[in-house]
Amino acid sequence: MNFHKTILVCLLPLLAACSELQALRDTVPQATDAAAPVIDGKRGVHGWLADFHALRMRPPESLPAVLDAREEAFRAKPDIENRMRLVMLLLVDVEDVRDDRRARLLLRGLDPLPAGPDDREFVALLLHFLDARQDDKRKLSVLWKQVTQQTRRIDELEQQLKALTSIEQNIQQREPPPVNADVNQ
Repeated sequence: MNFHKTILVCLLPLLAACSELQALRDTVPQATDAAAPVIDGKRGVHGWLADFHALRMRPPESLPAVLDAREEAFRAKPDIENRMRLVMLLLVDVEDVRDDRRARLLLRGLDPLPAGPDDREFVALLLHFLDARQDDKRKLSVLWKQVTQQTRRIDELEQQLKALTSIEQNIQQREPPPVNADVNQ
């Protein structure tokens, strides 16, 4: 009988925990089609990514004012948090605030000692991203130059074709030379 009591005593808390988990599961909101929320940490990579996500959701016309405020905050207190918040804003793909060169300079100027290992790895990842984007921009520039040259060459060939077509039409429009009577005999 003691064995059954021991089993019952062990199973009772387990059953209570299961019912608590069931109640907790019922209160968790179900996922929707909306974007999943970004974890908003107070500091470090999670905070910077949350900040970047929030910046991308803002209206583009509001970002220059945010840039001014972040530049002022960085001048007042040039710590890692203000530096990275400014970098994340400079990486947003909005013409008025995007500045890859400046973001790279800010990232390279980061003192590695106060940054944690995750922060340093994230900075290395951002620098790699910026280098890849610069390489892509160079490749795109080369391709654009090639397309421009090919378009120019196509235009030249079309003009030559029109000139040759015009010459051919002029030749066909001329009256044929008189036929000699000796040729028919």
